[in-house]
Amino acid sequence: MEQFTRLDNDLGVIAEVFETLTDDEFYSTLGNTKEEILDIYKGIKEPTKMQLENIYNFAYKKGLNLNEISWQEIVDRYNKRKNKLVLAHGSGVNIKGDIRLDVSGESNDFSDGFYMGESLAQAGMFVADKPNSSLYVLVFDKTDLKPAKFTVSVDWMLAICWYRDQIPHYADHPRIKAIQAKVAQADYVYAPIADNKLFDIIALFASNQITDMQCLYALTATHLGYQYVLKTPKCLENVEIKEHLYYCALEKDKYYKTGVDEENTSMYKSLIARRKFDGIGRTIGELLR
Repeated sequence: MEQFTRLDNDLGVIAEVFETLTDDEFYSTLGNTKEEILDIYKGIKEPTKMQLENIYNFAYKKGLNLNEISWQEIVDRYNKRKNKLVLAHGSGVNIKGDIRLDVSGESNDFSDGFYMGESLAQAGMFVADKPNSSLYVLVFDKTDLKPAKFTVSVDWMLAICWYRDQIPHYADHPRIKAIQAKVAQADYVYAPIADNKLFDIIALFASNQITDMQCLYALTATHLGYQYVLKTPKCLENVEIKEHLYYCALEKDKYYKTGVDEENTSMYKSLIARRKFDGIGRTIGELLR
């Protein structure tokens, strides 16, 4: 079973918070005997997937969000340290060995790299539909690293179009070459997140169906926050996994539903933005003529 760094601490927190329960009530609710839980707590025995689900679902159902507690503890520890950021990463397959730059999957915003978000909820929503997903809390030190920064802008939209392989026919355009050079010369990228629902909007821009103004205002209405994308081996020396958190079914369900709600809201907001700015601005064909 995959190792989760907070398990012994989390079991202690659960026992302390729910100390009014009798032993029988407590252990039967967790679906384990007292001896089994104590063996897990002491590290004598590795928990099964079912045991982990029982433990973390119990806490979550009772309103005890152990992962948010862990996240906040690390944020409090590092938030005043210069150039150090506490970031989150959601993984569908778990990280084995060292962090790598070449295993982020296809169709990413900025091609290969290690992707991290600014909140645990943000990371949780992206992997809520993965059966074996888990969450990581990391500390990233920006000292002496060169960033490529993007805001919600036309250049960011063009970058997403390029790296998601929507506009290969513009490979030689000076504006696209400038974006490629900016990213290639950086150690990491700091940019807005474009998940699949936002990318659907950008794809309309890439296919000349909406203008830059329509796309910009639709994206602004559905902004998901920012991401850090590590691009060079030098970056890997400056990032450290602090916690590997178990992501139980009840917590996944909550974030999945939140993601669906946000997707529906963003769809309506983008429709309003597209209508409001209909005919205003330039298509990608006009921009890159």
